[in-house]
Amino acid sequence: MSATPNGPGQPALHGPHLRSVPLAPLSRFGLVLLTWGLIAVAQPGVLRPDGHGHLAFFAIAPWALAASRPGRKAFLAEWMAHSLGLASVFFWMLDFMPAILAPMSIVPALYPTVAGVLLRRCRRWPLALLAPAAWLAAEAVRWCLPVPFSFGWFRLGMLMHDTEWIVGSAAWFGTWGLSWGMAALGGLLADIFLAVKRPTGTRYPVFAGLLFGLAPLFGLIGLSQMAGRALVTSVGGTSVFEPGPDLLVVQPGISQEVKAARRDPLVDRFVPQVTRTLQALYETRPEGKQGDAAQPDLVLWGETFLPGKLSGPDAKAAFEAGARPAPWAWAYEKPLDAGQFNGQDFSARELVGALFGKATARRMWQDLFDRGHAVDWAERVIQGQRLLPPGTSFLSGVEAWTPVDVEGQPELRSRNAVAVWSEEGRMSELASKVHLVPGGETGEPLRGVPFVLSAVKKIARAVPDFVGADEPSVLTLTTRDGGAYRMAIAVCFDNAFDDPFTTPLRAGPVDFFVIASNEAWYGDSPLMDHMLAFTRIAAAATQRAIVRATNSGISCVVGPDGAVDAILEVQAEGEASGARRRKMVAGALRSTVDVPRRDRGAAAAPMTFFVSAEPWLGTAFGALGLLILGLCVLSSRGIAANSKGDGYPAS
Repeated sequence: MSATPNGPGQPALHGPHLRSVPLAPLSRFGLVLLTWGLIAVAQPGVLRPDGHGHLAFFAIAPWALAASRPGRKAFLAEWMAHSLGLASVFFWMLDFMPAILAPMSIVPALYPTVAGVLLRRCRRWPLALLAPAAWLAAEAVRWCLPVPFSFGWFRLGMLMHDTEWIVGSAAWFGTWGLSWGMAALGGLLADIFLAVKRPTGTRYPVFAGLLFGLAPLFGLIGLSQMAGRALVTSVGGTSVFEPGPDLLVVQPGISQEVKAARRDPLVDRFVPQVTRTLQALYETRPEGKQGDAAQPDLVLWGETFLPGKLSGPDAKAAFEAGARPAPWAWAYEKPLDAGQFNGQDFSARELVGALFGKATARRMWQDLFDRGHAVDWAERVIQGQRLLPPGTSFLSGVEAWTPVDVEGQPELRSRNAVAVWSEEGRMSELASKVHLVPGGETGEPLRGVPFVLSAVKKIARAVPDFVGADEPSVLTLTTRDGGAYRMAIAVCFDNAFDDPFTTPLRAGPVDFFVIASNEAWYGDSPLMDHMLAFTRIAAAATQRAIVRATNSGISCVVGPDGAVDAILEVQAEGEASGARRRKMVAGALRSTVDVPRRDRGAAAAPMTFFVSAEPWLGTAFGALGLLILGLCVLSSRGIAANSKGDGYPAS
């Protein structure tokens, strides 16, 4: 292209700037896919259990270079690339329901594609500012829209869960701030590339790119350091936390086929789990402690692991008034009569009663052990002796019936809940799951598509008739020394969201969190590593410890700084010496959990800024991104006349 005058006394522009040159569809597709390829290999569970988040520091650069340039079929090429990229992140769905992978990828891929349309209209400002603005706008839309319009729980900043020098900044801006910092670095790399490739006689705003690209990074590092200092007092440098309850997490390591099979949960699940628990109580005694003092304050089992189904007074009253399960939910072998209804509740309570020496169905237990399932603790149950040590409480996930009103008609639905039984065997109120798994637990909005519900029942052996709680619950644990600790409860999929960890803290003091989870749906895929990454960022963002009690992994204790304090790993059979596994294995984890110091009261560990701001923070980041893009579009309207089409003033 020939030189074009740029006004009196100004050098000629030798061709348009690269951001004005059209990009071929195939090149655009490849660049966007490269971004997702870097994200995919950086994610936890791929190259290493905790991932290589640093590989994605500049992952946004190829997308920024592609999306900022015009070209034929730009929208279609980017949409296809984003769809394949998201599929590479969500590929663990192939172990559960492969048909879901397509909508999980194609639908949310629309939002970064639309963000690319806005980015192409912004030609003046550096990509170190525009790339995070566009990426966060799309990420916020994907996060805020409900299923089936989006599947938004994966965010770029999650990859920083293992980066100790920056993850502490989550106490201020959560995953959103981490996402912005990473996207800004990607935009900066794109700016540097464009500055090197600029035509002779033009300039590129390199200084502005460095400012907008590096300022978020150094700001996040500074905030992370401040978070670390906030975890210790200014007097004597002592920690604001102290060792709290002594916990024993028992992981059965069973597959979803065993857990969901409706054969004999007493034989398949309960009896082996009790044996494993009693063995762990003996094997994990701390050195120097004897008798009951050497036993834990709380034994934890995973999500809905307790067989049976609880029904409280409200559910029983609704049943007597005519409420029945949803007709589209599960085809029961016989009508749900009062005997069967009460039988499910009785089974759950009887099994817990056996742990506390309160079993009443002696004939049932005798028959079980007469059928060849005798164990060394069988006689103790039959004689009414307790299995758990005195002073030890018990926590388990359990299903429960709950009455709901559906279009004026009463129905009985399921709750995915957690309960705590005190050392005397008294059950707490139920803490229910807030965020239900679409399709797997709730039939909405799939209830009108019978073949989808049938597929869920067949593949998952689950009934999607659950209802969620409006807010997470806080349960109280009384320890053997008389201490009372407030545990906020999250269940499985809740782990991928922010509000189950922030809402309880805004409502009152919380000593630590417990996540009861079942991720066996997805085998030993990277999903388990994703869930641990979510947990670590949630701990750093709230500055509260989190205990994960799972059925198949990964069970661990994460400290209030986001670091893993203890994790359940076992020697891998048939593998190289020293190799250890944390997924799909049976074992037990004994550990204390850090809690705010009791002698300092509520001031020991105050709420973080993120906890206070969480309800509007995602919307704020999305709005900020759209505002930046909007201002850039408006400011770019007069650029063509001043710069003869290159998008930047001549030097």
